[in-house]
Amino acid sequence: MTIEKEITKTVCGGKIKEPEKYPAAEYHGERVYFCNNACLRAFAQNPDAFMAGEIEHPSDDEE
Repeated sequence: MTIEKEITKTVCGGKIKEPEKYPAAEYHGERVYFCNNACLRAFAQNPDAFMAGEIEHPSDDEE
């Protein structure tokens, strides 16, 4: 019997199997996950607008 890991959706719409390996933040008491650090930084600047889809999600993780 194989045990599948639960799939978690990221805020960006991606699907991840190991959320502990991805950037995360708290939003209104809920833990939310991001595809990369660039999305986390964009979220941190204006969380409500980011979650409402008013801010374009960065496509890469450039520093």
